[in-house]
Amino acid sequence: MSDNPENIIEIIDENGKTICCELFNIIEFEGNEYALLLPQEEKDNEDAEFVVMKIMEDEDDIAFINLDDDEFNRVSEYIENIQDDEE
Repeated sequence: MSDNPENIIEIIDENGKTICCELFNIIEFEGNEYALLLPQEEKDNEDAEFVVMKIMEDEDDIAFINLDDDEFNRVSEYIENIQDDEE
């Protein structure tokens, strides 16, 4: 993992807390792009889990959107299949 400030994204959790995350990867699935984010406080934890958020872009801005349960499950399954194929 790099500590490149260009890869650091601040997100707000459901409790209003700001979390700094490293943008680990972007994947495309079902015509959408999804960011795999690793919270900075977890970067040294071997069991750390990625945060998956949908990327929405317009002319002036990029937003990271939380997924509903159904979309999260579909994207997570896709990511797991990619990882299985790479092994």
